[in-house]
Amino acid sequence: MTNLLNCDNFYMFFKDKRKKGDVMKKLLSLLLSFIIITMFIGCVRKGTVTDIAKIKQADRAIKLIRNALEEYYIDHKSYPEDGANLKEILASYMGKTKTAKGLYISNWDKNILPAFSEGPFYSTIDPKSTYFVKAKATDINKTPISVRPTIIRKQKEEKKKKNK
Repeated sequence: MTNLLNCDNFYMFFKDKRKKGDVMKKLLSLLLSFIIITMFIGCVRKGTVTDIAKIKQADRAIKLIRNALEEYYIDHKSYPEDGANLKEILASYMGKTKTAKGLYISNWDKNILPAFSEGPFYSTIDPKSTYFVKAKATDINKTPISVRPTIIRKQKEEKKKKNK
C-alpha cells in the first residue's frame, strides 16, 4: 500500500495503462464538445428575419401612437393624464380602414394590437410637457420598444418667453 502512494509509482501506474495519444485525444474531444455546446446555447435566443420584421412592425406602431399623441396635444394643449387608456383616447386620431367585407375597423386594432405582446403602457409626470409609452414586440426576445416626445414642451415655451 505504501508503494502505491509513492508519487513515482503513481505516475508509472497511469503511464503504463494509457498510450501517449489517448490523453490528447480525450482532451481535444472534450474541448470540441464544449465548443459545440456553447454554440448551441448561444444560438437559442437569436432572432430570425421574422423577428426583425416583428420589431420593425412594433417600431412603426409606436410611432403611430406618438403621432396620435401629438395630434391630441394640438387639440387639448396637454397630453392625456397618467395611466390613461390609450385605445379609448387615441382611437379617433388613428382613423379607420375599410375591410374587404365593407366593414370599418379601427387602425388601432389593425396596426397597434398585433404589434405588441405586452402594452402599450402610457405614463406621464407632467401632462403639459411630456409622456412615455413603452411596449414589448412580438419577437422571440420580447424586445422593449418605447417612445417619448421629440421635444419637451415646457422648456421650449420658457425659451420663447425669455427671448421676448
